[in-house]
Amino acid sequence: MEPEYGLPVLLEVAAMDRSTYYYNKAFLDKPDKHEAVVSRLRELHAFHKGRYGYRRVTAALRAEGYVINHKTSSGSCAAQG
Repeated sequence: MEPEYGLPVLLEVAAMDRSTYYYNKAFLDKPDKHEAVVSRLRELHAFHKGRYGYRRVTAALRAEGYVINHKTSSGSCAAQG
């Protein structure tokens, strides 16, 4: 939509500041630094049918050689359900 209407018009319609637009654009363009760990965490969670909690998942990932904080695995396990 930006090339068709121009950024100032779109920002005015959305009632958004220019700095907010560029902040969010930069945030969304960054790759996920935990992508590999989270994908392996999902595999472990599915393999154990959801019976592994974040503590056991963290220990299993560390045993496989991943460097992971318990808060990262806790948040990802909570998102898994």
